[in-house]
Amino acid sequence: MTADPAPPASGLRARFAALLAPGTPRLLAAAMLALFLAALEQTIIGPVLGGILTDLGQGALVPWITTGFLLASTVAAPLYGAVADIHGRRKALLIGCGLFLAGSLGCALATGLEVLVLARIVQGAGAGGLVALPFIIVADRVPMRRRAVFSAYISTIYAVAGLLGPVAGSVVAAWLDWRWVFWINLPACALVIWGVTSALAPRAPHKGRRLDGVGALFLLCAAVPSILLLEGHFGKAGTLVLVVAAVSFWGLFARHIRSAADPLVPLAVMSDRSILLTALALAMAQGSNLGLAVYLPIWLQAVYGLDPGTAGVALLAFVGAIMVGAYIPPRLLRRNPAYKPMMLMSAFLSFAFSLVFCLFGIWSVPLFAALLAVVGLGLGIGLLYPIFTLVVQNSAGPGQIGAAIGVQSFLRSLGGTLGVTLAGAAALWSGLLSTTDGTEVAPGILAMVPTVLMGICVLLIAFLPARRLEGYAAKG
Repeated sequence: MTADPAPPASGLRARFAALLAPGTPRLLAAAMLALFLAALEQTIIGPVLGGILTDLGQGALVPWITTGFLLASTVAAPLYGAVADIHGRRKALLIGCGLFLAGSLGCALATGLEVLVLARIVQGAGAGGLVALPFIIVADRVPMRRRAVFSAYISTIYAVAGLLGPVAGSVVAAWLDWRWVFWINLPACALVIWGVTSALAPRAPHKGRRLDGVGALFLLCAAVPSILLLEGHFGKAGTLVLVVAAVSFWGLFARHIRSAADPLVPLAVMSDRSILLTALALAMAQGSNLGLAVYLPIWLQAVYGLDPGTAGVALLAFVGAIMVGAYIPPRLLRRNPAYKPMMLMSAFLSFAFSLVFCLFGIWSVPLFAALLAVVGLGLGIGLLYPIFTLVVQNSAGPGQIGAAIGVQSFLRSLGGTLGVTLAGAAALWSGLLSTTDGTEVAPGILAMVPTVLMGICVLLIAFLPARRLEGYAAKG
């Protein structure tokens, strides 16, 4: 007589068990957690900077607590793409997670500002892989018909991290020591490493191709002055030196990838219009997103007299619209996998609403009208995010997905830096940073930043080749 079968697990338990199942589910879960850690680290640091300065002192290195992390993560992304193509996704993700873990530990144990900045650079070098590699893993392990759903998940992760980071940082600043923003990374990194090592077997290196160290050096030397130029705060002489350095090293990098046998970024990737124009359009959308995410609450305080807490809640309208928009393309693309018309309409939607937002900054309108314009802007950006990734994955040739997504991640980071820099300059110029009572403020200037960036985005998408997503159309 056989025993009665065990009762079925509850829906929540079953889903959790499926999430941690060996193989692809566990690998994807580890990759999404890694992405969340890297995205959270970009925003959680702000509220605890005061505690850091109190303990470690002030000095010229203070801006490098954030700039060093940004620089390292931006430059590292294409390098991880090459490592993933040559040595496999498992090794690349373990390297990134190991560096992120080591950097977090160094930050938590830092006894001086110099050590903290160095550890943040190491942490940023790891974060570059944690941001780029999940897109590559999704391209490997998820059928094309479901990739847009995972791209929507990734957009949600970014949005949640953007909102949760400042809140978590504020809690740590108020109740704990600032070092806890780094200590909490350790168990999470250990979980990622366990998920990767237990889900994937090591892969033999890709024979016949080497990692391009010279190209990586040229890219580093070109990216550093470029990002520093976007950060600003340099005199005329310093700016001129940075411009000359950036132009020179970008020229050397371009020359190198044209002549090298195994370039860091294969020429086929850089010469593919779909990949390059999509990555540039993503940079514009990301700049619009981050610029508003940082300065919209200040705009709401200055123009409508909201308190900081209420302004932060109002920001949810913008972020929520992005999250909702990201879940719409999967269904529409299954009916018609020709993506260019949807991208054009989405980009134009954001451009039109950003223009309305700009006009609303000039005219006196109720708060709900301004928020409706922001919601429309965010919805258009959200619609674009999953399609950007699908286009790059669809266009990259065999063995080039890592390099293509590395380029996309690199330009996405540069675009975000550009957007925040331009929005900060607009906020300063318009008077938003000098008053909160609505006087002597030109509120329409801030809205010009997403208007210009999304206008460029529309033009870039207009020149995309008209292609279809392979293997995405609905069956039957």
